[in-house]
Amino acid sequence: MDVKKKRLTLDLDPGLQRRLKAVAALKGVSMRQYCQTAIEKELASDEADEAGRPDFAIERMLALKDEIFQGRKLPGDSVEFIREARESRAAR
Repeated sequence: MDVKKKRLTLDLDPGLQRRLKAVAALKGVSMRQYCQTAIEKELASDEADEAGRPDFAIERMLALKDEIFQGRKLPGDSVEFIREARESRAAR
């Protein structure tokens, strides 16, 4: 299954680009591969740091809620939804 990729363009200072090109060549990889690996390592490190914070789970939950509901509110009272679900399960 092909995964659709997103493009990212970076404007680098000439000196940084030369260093990147040289190090990637020494490692025998493309600049693209080198950058991807470096970004993945940095993200993993940042995510591990965040996961150690007690409020990380709450922040992640709120971000997922925003992503899923996109500011929309469900009609009705959540307490009533829970009560109805419990009654439905008990009736089975």
